Amino acid sequence: MANTVVVLTNKPELTYTSEKTKGDGFYGYADGLHTMSFHYKNFTGRVHVQATIVEDPTETDWFSIGLTDSTDYYQFTDESGTVGSTFQGNFVWIRVKVDRDYLGAATYSSTTHGLFDKAVILI
Repeated sequence: MANTVVVLTNKPELTYTSEKTKGDGFYGYADGLHTMSFHYKNFTGRVHVQATIVEDPTETDWFSIGLTDSTDYYQFTDESGTVGSTFQGNFVWIRVKVDRDYLGAATYSSTTHGLFDKAVILI
């Protein structure tokens, strides 16, 4: 049976990371298939998906999932919409990171940086 979980919603911060959410390895599924959708409005920034195979992970146990052919993130510049991604791996935990550090801004501004509405995972 498939589970849908909202992994991350907007925070008034430049860069932030979600709490960990169960990957399919936690449930013992054999196919390792994960599908995510990312919803955003006038959003500027990068969105990363990170995973771990460790049951009680430390920060160094997380690794990035490749979301495009050339990068491990989606990058947006003042864009609105929804994008989906499917990836495979028997991950115990998954998390999402919104990254705007590369922009060089000192503080978050909803007018400048927009809104990362949510990240949803279907396992």
